[in-house]
Amino acid sequence: MPGMGDYSREESIFGFSGPEVRIVAAAILLVAISVVLFSLPEKSSGWIGSREIIRKFYFLPILLSAMWFGVRGAASSTAFATLVCGVLAGNDWPAEVSSQVGRVGEVAVFWLVGGLSASIFEQQKRFIGKIEVANDNTLIALASALDVREHNTGVHSQRVADYMLRLAREAGVREKDTLDDFWRGALLHDVGKIGIPDKVLLKPGPLSEEEWAVMRNHPEVGAGMLRKIEFLRGPSKIVLSHHERYDGTGYPGKLKGAQIPLGARFFAVIDVYDALTTDRAYHTARSHTDALTKIREKSDTHFDPAVVAAFAKIPFEDLREIAKKNQTPLLFASPPIPSLYQVASALSPQP
Repeated sequence: MPGMGDYSREESIFGFSGPEVRIVAAAILLVAISVVLFSLPEKSSGWIGSREIIRKFYFLPILLSAMWFGVRGAASSTAFATLVCGVLAGNDWPAEVSSQVGRVGEVAVFWLVGGLSASIFEQQKRFIGKIEVANDNTLIALASALDVREHNTGVHSQRVADYMLRLAREAGVREKDTLDDFWRGALLHDVGKIGIPDKVLLKPGPLSEEEWAVMRNHPEVGAGMLRKIEFLRGPSKIVLSHHERYDGTGYPGKLKGAQIPLGARFFAVIDVYDALTTDRAYHTARSHTDALTKIREKSDTHFDPAVVAAFAKIPFEDLREIAKKNQTPLLFASPPIPSLYQVASALSPQP
């Protein structure tokens, strides 16, 4: 996905997610099965059948490892199962040749299943990844077309989407699906403006009350469009609430505080920051320092104070790199205003 390559798919396990959690889950299953096998009576004929059944439980962590980690994960889990079976073989290795072949074949099946499942899961991930890239490229094209219509540039939406990801990461968000929703919600925040007439959207002067009423409909229009698409229902919440204010004076729902979705609270800061640091019809671009000062002044009224604090921790170089990638200059501080003496000296004739 463009702009989202730093994040990999993370399934949730009992409310936890991340590669470390998956490693622990696979390890617990492998160890638990091994403990059960070692705890059975060593030479009890009555437990031979039970051991064969319990050994087959190794397929579960092998399959999970293949799904989560691919070939390396499947190989690691299979090697562990093979090692345990090898240690146990010295205690209850069967005397019959047919049973010996069956025991070796059982371990071979572990490797066969691990290899095949890893290959299948890898192909599935590549296929799903191609679909996601195609979907997001389509969304980028749509957002760029809307930007060209309103801003005469196709990078505004992509830029705020990249800012959004950086802020979410600074705030500790790691879950892949949530990051996807935040990125797409920021990218499509103004998709509802597709239904705003040009005479209102592109009007150079102030809007009348009637025109503002039309303009304020765009969050609901955009959210209504996205809700019809399954993978855009999460982003639709950001689109609907991106003009809400922390003190409840925003629109369309006049939501307050934690009632506003987290992604919308993130985007409120990002949207104002981008508006302040880029050239607009009503002002020239301000510096990062000036924009951050303005945002801090509105903390606890327009913006969630915790979100403002997280945004302030982002290194300026990270923000400048995002702006540069999206063809936008970003200054750290405004140049000092020259004094009257400096102006007079520059204008006075030189000897």
